[in-house]
Amino acid sequence: MTLIAAADTRWGIGHRGAPLFRIPADLRRFRALTMGRALLMGRKTFDSLPWLLPGRAHVVLSRDPDFHPPGVTVLRSLDEARAYAQARETFLIGGGELYAALLEDCEQALITKIDASREADSFMPNLDALPGWTMTEESPWMEEGGARYKYCAYERLRACISP
Repeated sequence: MTLIAAADTRWGIGHRGAPLFRIPADLRRFRALTMGRALLMGRKTFDSLPWLLPGRAHVVLSRDPDFHPPGVTVLRSLDEARAYAQARETFLIGGGELYAALLEDCEQALITKIDASREADSFMPNLDALPGWTMTEESPWMEEGGARYKYCAYERLRACISP
């Protein structure tokens, strides 16, 4: 599973159900990377989408037994989410609680780091401070619409066990 997110300098990702930033180039990149793949998300993240994103399977983790929107696969537990993600190429797209709960199931993380801080009530784990994660790629800083950002790729390190 691949985690994908845009985070500010404090690893904030959202406020009141909305992303902290909307950077058109980053949205185009998200579309290109996730096209044809499954998008795993929590219900609040699903609710923040303007519509079903074309060309991608929408998979939502929700405990609400009455939640079953058309065109969406609904999962009821983290174990179901893990099993789903093991069976197909899946992008974990949020929110903060799901990032924290499924981080150890992710092999890589594609992070848009935004060089600013905004009021946030949703955060993702700080991959720079977590043991077991290493940055493998980093783009130069870019700027669009007043937002300075760069793309960073992280990989989860696996312990090597000798026979």
